Amino acid sequence: MPKVRDAARTVARAVSVALLCTVVVGCAVWASGSWADAARRQVLVEQEDMLQYAPPPEVPDPGFPRGPQEVAQRLPGPDTSGDITVLVHRDGTGEDWRVTTRYRLRLRADDPLVETLRTDPNLINEVLYVVPGGFVSGRAAGILDAADASDDNLAGLPEWCTVSQPADGGRITVTAERTVTTGASQIDFPLAEPVSDGDEGLVPRLPGRWTWRIDVPREWGLRTTERPAVQTARSVRLRLTERRGAANVAAQIIDSEPPAADARAVEEAVPTIASRHQALVSLLALFLTASAALAAFRRGPTHPSGTERHPRAVVLSTCLLVIAAVGALVWDLYEPKWSVLGWMWGSVLVDSASMEKKPLPIETHTQAVLLGTLLFALPVVAAAVGHRLRTSLPPPAGPALAVAAPAPVLVLLFRVMGGPDWQAPTLRCLAAASVAAAATFGLLRLQPWWPEVRHWAVPLAAAVWAGVASVVVLQVVPRDLWRATPGFDLAFTRPALVASWPAVFLLLAPWVAVLLLLARELAAPVPATRWRGAALGLLLVCALLPWWTPLSESVYVEPPPTSDLFLQLMGQSPGEALLIGIRVMAPTLQLIWLVVVALLLLHLRDRGRTPRHWHPSARASCVLLLVLAASSTVIGAPDSWLPYWTTGAALTAAWGGGLLLLPRGHAAQAARLHARTGATHARLVADLARALLFAEGRHRFLTSSRATLADTSLPADTWDATWQSLKEPTAADAARETTRLRAAALGSSAGRSAWTNGGTATAATALLTLPWSVWTASQAHGYSGIPEAVTVAGGPTCVWLAHGFTYGYLYPWLRGSSPVAKAGWMWIVMSTVQVLLLVPKLQMPDESTTLSVFLLLAQSTVMALGLGLYWEIRLVRRADLLWGHIRNFRRLSSLATPVSAVLVAALAAAVTVLATAWANDVTAPVQTPSPSQTPSPSASSPP
Repeated sequence: MPKVRDAARTVARAVSVALLCTVVVGCAVWASGSWADAARRQVLVEQEDMLQYAPPPEVPDPGFPRGPQEVAQRLPGPDTSGDITVLVHRDGTGEDWRVTTRYRLRLRADDPLVETLRTDPNLINEVLYVVPGGFVSGRAAGILDAADASDDNLAGLPEWCTVSQPADGGRITVTAERTVTTGASQIDFPLAEPVSDGDEGLVPRLPGRWTWRIDVPREWGLRTTERPAVQTARSVRLRLTERRGAANVAAQIIDSEPPAADARAVEEAVPTIASRHQALVSLLALFLTASAALAAFRRGPTHPSGTERHPRAVVLSTCLLVIAAVGALVWDLYEPKWSVLGWMWGSVLVDSASMEKKPLPIETHTQAVLLGTLLFALPVVAAAVGHRLRTSLPPPAGPALAVAAPAPVLVLLFRVMGGPDWQAPTLRCLAAASVAAAATFGLLRLQPWWPEVRHWAVPLAAAVWAGVASVVVLQVVPRDLWRATPGFDLAFTRPALVASWPAVFLLLAPWVAVLLLLARELAAPVPATRWRGAALGLLLVCALLPWWTPLSESVYVEPPPTSDLFLQLMGQSPGEALLIGIRVMAPTLQLIWLVVVALLLLHLRDRGRTPRHWHPSARASCVLLLVLAASSTVIGAPDSWLPYWTTGAALTAAWGGGLLLLPRGHAAQAARLHARTGATHARLVADLARALLFAEGRHRFLTSSRATLADTSLPADTWDATWQSLKEPTAADAARETTRLRAAALGSSAGRSAWTNGGTATAATALLTLPWSVWTASQAHGYSGIPEAVTVAGGPTCVWLAHGFTYGYLYPWLRGSSPVAKAGWMWIVMSTVQVLLLVPKLQMPDESTTLSVFLLLAQSTVMALGLGLYWEIRLVRRADLLWGHIRNFRRLSSLATPVSAVLVAALAAAVTVLATAWANDVTAPVQTPSPSQTPSPSASSPP
């Protein structure tokens, strides 16, 4: 019967959980559909309003020419000639092509155009418009240059010229040039096409000798409609005369294969199926390692062997996670249109105009679910779980409701931003969230078969309310527009602009509230009063916002000043565009990472300030800290680090390395070493110094007594008595005794607290890794805020600091018998993680693999060796002895010469490589801009 009752209770629990999930999901789907329909209606109303008050279409002004009169002013005089040359060649990057068009005119000295161009060289574009072949060549360049695409007739023509006069009264040569970069595969030159004079006539064909020429590389081919003057496989030259019917020339690529040197760059530029699968592996490794590190905090029932057995919930969650990953992989293979795994590094921009014909894509709903869960629902659960782990008491209702309070305020602010048209969707959202929360509270509070979860009814109901409401409203940020005067553009209303600012701050408020609430419980210096705590929270939110993005300075224009912040945090510009991709999740993940790291350090500080005592979660906390440090770059830039399997390997190495550094079997011995007082430590260090002193005395006696014993100046009996007197103070097995004393004397915490040792080791690590940190900080630019700069730019430094902190905090627990040996084990784990995390960065074209790996390993070596030697000095000085009493510098002196030679050679090689790279960068020739972008030297100054 008991087994039947247990089975019935399990079935009732499963049915209740399934029913509750169905109700919550149903409420969220119903309200989400209403919110999406309101967003679509908003777009339709705006489009209708824009069409109703749309100004009459403007006829584009060609600029030049506006009639035959302007054309006549720019026509060259008699006895003039010129030539146009088009050169197509490979761009320096290897993928694009550079098209250079050179113009040369030969004018008489008394031609009026000479003084015009000498005085105003930028009128060369109007002159080239009327010369044979000039307009066609310029229009082709304008079409190729996407940045200069316009309806202007002069687009693509040079805007400056050079006037040359070899002698007084001689012929004048006017030259100009225009270079564009393009990826086009075909260029058309319709030279037979007539040129308009801006009215209803045509520009007259000029007499004289006018030639047009094009030269292309071997990858290109040419075709013409008329017989040219000269034609080869790679060039065509035409004579442009007064008669109509000149040839039309077209150049196109016949060999599209890029050079062998650039084949790798082109191949890596396109995401492959293997990259998507590697991204899945890295994401799975991130979840598994974080889950394994967090699961260690939960102490399961003890196995008969003495080790802790993992709870069944962890194993079940891991299996479900693996099944979900395999399902996503199969879906990606058979449904490539949605590109499930491609979402992990790419991003898709959905314009608001596309909502007129089709609903929001499924990726938008998925992204809203992730954002709502991580930003609003998860903080409520984290606050309740943190209080439970801290006090072992049921979670109170007050903190949970305080953390969930920003969610209803956000819904109301979005209602203000959307205007009266969003009244009904807002009410449906509030109703759906209330029904879901009421169902959660009622089911958990009234059910009789699961009494232990009754205390969690209020926190979970608050989390469900915040999650459902935020998932609904984070799909689309509404906006309320108005038109001040007919004929003017739409602008945001003042309430919408004012409400957008607190809405941005509320996105980060739940996690900041969790940080302040749990920090107060951890005895951190947090203001006790409510107003001071609110002020501190506001300061933290301001510091965590991505302020470094450029914000619009104007108020009554689209988009509002908060648009950049919304785009960073949610991937949305209010009512304008939706950005879908894993990059949108980066700011949220960075915020969670910073809060978790801060709370973990506060927990370690609170439980590690008692000397000679460790809390039970010390090992689990340090392993979690190592995993968080390794995941900093992945959290900061997931689109750059996820598509590489080495990222998953690095996370696994960080978790496995933490377990390797802190073996579970050393727990009892480490606790004994950590519990030793300062007096015991001083006595053991003194015993070690005494043993080393007698060992050194025996060594010196054997060395110095060789000559005296050989010339019989020292009797054998005296020698034997002296030798026995040096051996008596030590044990029979002196070597084993010295090793045991070294491990006992240099393996404890010296009576200090774990937090003090961890802080000291962190400070020493920061000082030892200062060169790399300063260099990384100098190279860090373009980051949008403090969280991104800390996680991405400071990723390697975070790994070093985490390992250094673990070295000091759990020093007696580390694998190894001496400070240097423990630092050696730490170097192995730390270097493995650092090199694996460096692989994605080495894929950039400007990165040197050998130099980067060498410098990273060199900095890790300096950090590990320096920290180990410093810790040995610190332990010896704790016993009021000098380092030389323990470390034999005479034996080290024999190794000084070869080690110094190796270090000097390595340093010289590194300095040579860095100096060469710097010199190449400084002395690299600067590319000369084209005349269309920067004025060329001319015989006359610009006006």
